Amino acid sequence: MASRLKENPFWIFLLFLSCLMIINFFLVYISIKSFQGFTVSGRPIFYMVSFAFSTYVCFGIVLLSSILYLWKKSFLFDLLVVAGAQVGVVTGAITILVGMIWSYVEWGYFWQWEPRQTTTLIMWMAYIGLLIFREMLDENYPEKRGTLTSIFGIVSFPSVPLSNYVVGALHPPPQQTTLEEGLGMLLMLNFLLIGAICVLLVYLTYRTNEIDFKLKKIRKIKMEAF
Repeated sequence: MASRLKENPFWIFLLFLSCLMIINFFLVYISIKSFQGFTVSGRPIFYMVSFAFSTYVCFGIVLLSSILYLWKKSFLFDLLVVAGAQVGVVTGAITILVGMIWSYVEWGYFWQWEPRQTTTLIMWMAYIGLLIFREMLDENYPEKRGTLTSIFGIVSFPSVPLSNYVVGALHPPPQQTTLEEGLGMLLMLNFLLIGAICVLLVYLTYRTNEIDFKLKKIRKIKMEAF
């Protein structure tokens, strides 16, 4: 089992993401049982806002790591670019899906191409494009690959403030969501918990990608030796 985890970074990532969802399920469940008057529509707030923030943090890591890679040409920063994008794409997908559920309960539709919904989707697709673009580059030229990936990471970042700050207004005013006094603190705890674990996921993804890279390098050396 241990060797399998080392050879395939996906399994470690999936394990910690599952732990993340279980922890937050119990946190939300306790908060709902502790307070009265908390509507069904309000529950997704615990996930959507927290995962949205975590997505911004992950893509911020991509930006910073991209700049540092172009400056230092360090393999460490190249792996951080990829790790930040990988985790950010997952948390971004969760943000969009939970937001669609909340939107349906609030306003009667899953998707209506509002500015916030549309720009968030553009942001998410930009970082999926980054990962696809990197996979298309030749692994035999790691420095060129890292440079082009970092440039893509810098160019993609304007989609982050576009989806949150530039757009300005949120969605239409909520019609069903109610938050009683005290729930704001539970929302903040959930906010910090998901954010902290997602940053940890970036580190773990970085480490597993590093192991994967080294294993591929060893296999390549052995194949060339034969």
